[in-house]
Amino acid sequence: MNSFKSQFWRDTRMPYVETRRACESRICYQAHSHETFSIGAVDQGQSRFQSHLTGQHIISAKTLVLMPAHVVHSCNPMPEQLWSYQMMHIDAAWLNRLLQEHQIKYPDPAQQVLVQLQAKVLHDIDLYHQFTKLNDLLFDSEVTIANKEQSLIELLIAVFRLSQSADTFADADVAEQQWMDILEWLAECDDFISLEDLAKQANMSRFALIRLFKKHFGLAPHAYQINLRMNQARKLLCAGYSLADVAFTLGFCDQSHFHRSFKAYTGVTPKQYQQRI
Repeated sequence: MNSFKSQFWRDTRMPYVETRRACESRICYQAHSHETFSIGAVDQGQSRFQSHLTGQHIISAKTLVLMPAHVVHSCNPMPEQLWSYQMMHIDAAWLNRLLQEHQIKYPDPAQQVLVQLQAKVLHDIDLYHQFTKLNDLLFDSEVTIANKEQSLIELLIAVFRLSQSADTFADADVAEQQWMDILEWLAECDDFISLEDLAKQANMSRFALIRLFKKHFGLAPHAYQINLRMNQARKLLCAGYSLADVAFTLGFCDQSHFHRSFKAYTGVTPKQYQQRI
């Protein structure tokens, strides 16, 4: 992160999230609040964090801060010091719908849009690394939007586990035939299926669907679909189909996306694979 001072990421395909990375900053902010649920992380240096929900804390590298919407807080570097940090803002209404989808409810309906997750200061290194990895994916222009969305939801699963009881996140009960129908549908579809559409077809939450795929295959749904298409691509290339036809047949938006995905999974480009076969 030393090659930049401050970066912002937004994408119209994921309008419910904005993230920022700042490197070696001395900028201070007055006490303020956001309309979003916010996750902050300290990468280097120390900062003084304060909120009426958490009190005052001196936070250092690999510390995470969770802040509900509309809660006044401040977080500034120690006097005469530099610090580097990451900050993500998630739309409260979108997050609330995601929680409702997973049947997580809060007792006061009037406070629903505020997403009343508990404010926390966390010293959880694994969660910090997961958050950093998510931000790296969001800033990477070569990562698909579906992969970015699923990575965000996986991070939120980990965050919610800290605020909810374990039984809230019990594995979904899926009949064997229903599971086989889902896999058959994915195998027969010409285009990539969005996580939202797949969850509707499976009649379960996106949280549960990601966990189900990871439990059975070790892959999230989008990664499973890419892996499925890479196996199909091998067969089509062996049969003599052109690279353009293979990319189109398998639902890739362009040849460059197909090229990158194929090389990532096989170690060679589609053209090299076809020539060697």
